Amino acid sequence: MIHEKEVVNYQTGEVELVNDKFVQLYVDKLDLIIEMMGQNPTAVKVFVWLLQHMDKRNALIISQEALAEALSLHRTTIFRCSTYLKEKKALDIYKSGSTNIYAVNVQIAWKSDAYGKKFALFDAAVYIADSEQD
Repeated sequence: MIHEKEVVNYQTGEVELVNDKFVQLYVDKLDLIIEMMGQNPTAVKVFVWLLQHMDKRNALIISQEALAEALSLHRTTIFRCSTYLKEKKALDIYKSGSTNIYAVNVQIAWKSDAYGKKFALFDAAVYIADSEQD
């Protein structure tokens, strides 16, 4: 089932997507999110921020420094939260040079239709902080 629908905005002539800005959460994984809130609320803050910024394939390329800056946290806190979320199997972390690729577990949350799940790690949104630029 596709959750998006293209609609023409007759005032601007632009094609817009209906239901483009949502994240699906699977009910059977809500207990895990509740458990994580009790154990490590900062890690859940990181997790929800990743949900908000990931692309439709559940991935986001971002350095720990940029993630720390975006959340007003220390880079060490981001490392600890990421390690915790990985241990809980809420996300996977892959390296691309000095940058991380965060991939949210598709069995917990998903930002697109179910047909694309098997391709979750191949596309990604890139988030770059101003402080990382020359």
